[in-house]
Amino acid sequence: MAKSYDFYERIARKYDQMYEELTWKVHYEIISRILTDEIKKRSLQKILDLGAGTGKWTIFFAEMGFDVTAVEPSGKMLEIMKEKIPKNLSRKIGFVKLTAEKMDFVEEFDLVNAQGDILSYLEDPDEGLKRIRKALKPGGLFTGTVDSKYWFLEDLSRMGEFEEISSIEKNPVLFIGDPFVDLTFKTRLFTSDTLSRLLENYGFKVLEISGMIVFGPYENALQSYFEEIVENELKYKNDPALVDRAMHIHFKAIKSA
Repeated sequence: MAKSYDFYERIARKYDQMYEELTWKVHYEIISRILTDEIKKRSLQKILDLGAGTGKWTIFFAEMGFDVTAVEPSGKMLEIMKEKIPKNLSRKIGFVKLTAEKMDFVEEFDLVNAQGDILSYLEDPDEGLKRIRKALKPGGLFTGTVDSKYWFLEDLSRMGEFEEISSIEKNPVLFIGDPFVDLTFKTRLFTSDTLSRLLENYGFKVLEISGMIVFGPYENALQSYFEEIVENELKYKNDPALVDRAMHIHFKAIKSA
């Protein structure tokens, strides 16, 4: 079984192509609005972008004027990120090739950004969450996404994969990958309740749990309806009946005293 970053090492050069699909454009736009609104409420200086990939969120934060430390275990993803960073932003960004479990920052950051289902991909969730909490200043913001259990259950049900469903109910993990890459890796699946309890158990106060893409995925033919789709997703992302059925679950939490 491969680790998640082994998989992303293999697809690094085509990774950004995913964001050209309408569903992922909507996903990015919603999270960017959530982050922008949260940033306006806070006095931030230093941000840790955890599982930074090819730098989409790293660049987002640097363009807003923040000092960003991009932590990413895939060397190829970091290589591509460095190619994409505009020269005028390079002094705002530090690059660290590490997993969350190997970090050793001490109350250094105002915000830890873990989009891209980083909590789902942790090899050692206990160690990873301890290191994330340690990296945050008191009252610091922790935000990101995880893979949704009920989204996968619905998908597996449509395909008749009932043995897989039974396995997930006993142990909410799944092996995922890409049909064009001969590697799979483990992802942990969450509900809004299990995610909230996990965060609280590691010393975080949950501010919001929301659904990310509650009505998608969307056909690329609907590109002309982008704004309407975004507004509709924003309208319903906190509906209790829809959160757990979304493609991903988004969280905002702060480090408790």
